[in-house]
Amino acid sequence: MAKIDFLERSDEGFETQLDNFCNKIDGYAATLGVGAAQIVSIKDDRNMFKYLMLMREAYKTKTQDVTRYKNILRKGPTGTPLGVVPFPPVFAASPAVVASNIEDRFRKLVAFIKAATNYNDAIGEDLGIIGDENEVDPSTLKPILIGALDAGRPLIKWTKATATSIDIYVERVAGSGFSFLANDSQPDYIDTFPIPDGVTSVVWKYKAIYKIGDEQVGMWSEAISITVTREVV
Repeated sequence: MAKIDFLERSDEGFETQLDNFCNKIDGYAATLGVGAAQIVSIKDDRNMFKYLMLMREAYKTKTQDVTRYKNILRKGPTGTPLGVVPFPPVFAASPAVVASNIEDRFRKLVAFIKAATNYNDAIGEDLGIIGDENEVDPSTLKPILIGALDAGRPLIKWTKATATSIDIYVERVAGSGFSFLANDSQPDYIDTFPIPDGVTSVVWKYKAIYKIGDEQVGMWSEAISITVTREVV
């Protein structure tokens, strides 16, 4: 039985989770055998992520200000004061730039901590690294695929649920059977396979199955069909 992921899904939740963890990990470092370099690394990750979240919010607010100014400038009631022209947001110097995939490093550090001899659930709760205690039976997992087009290419929409990733299979010729297309760990998936020469339109079918770690689990999705038409230039 697999427990629901401890990692917060939203950016805001993940920011709060990292902040809580970094603010408390020093107090548990000796007990859990967490080294100074590991602490510096996760705090650098936290600082950079918080900085980007601050930037995103500031630009969002500034965009709203610019839009309001533009609307008044273009067609606001005559005589409406425009006020000061909105300027781009100003930020403090960037913290230390870190490598991509903070999530992966955080997961590995949490796995290291949970393997420590002195680790217990009380520590996990305080650090915010305990998942929902509701258990999920992997054998009941079944992907739901939704087909669409993205710039004329097949777009396979899916949700991650509690799985690690999803294996996607495709049938390009009716009746030929499905063959492996790709393993995708982050929704959604775009199929970039070109339409064969001499054909203006094709119908490709897709199905998928979840994976936890390296193992396929649960049931196959229902197959979906996506019609792809060659773009005429």
